[in-house]
Amino acid sequence: MNDQNLREAALGRLKHRRGLEKQLKIYAITNITLVVIWGLSGGGDFWPIWSIAFWGMSLIWQAISFNHRPRPIKEDEINAEMKRLRS
Repeated sequence: MNDQNLREAALGRLKHRRGLEKQLKIYAITNITLVVIWGLSGGGDFWPIWSIAFWGMSLIWQAISFNHRPRPIKEDEINAEMKRLRS
């Protein structure tokens, strides 16, 4: 990998990480606000759990995908697939 490709890969990872950090902050602020609203409205069924759970699962999936990127497709794999398609 040359320096330009390495730079682009590093820049992409940094942008992804910053986006994830921003989403985590928004997630925390929003869900804390929902819990406060729930508490001030008299409690009852804990409806903020839906936002906390499903939005949280989405963020977990994004965090996992950040650390486990797919490996790049190699030229020999492309050639092998082209050969399979020809036959």
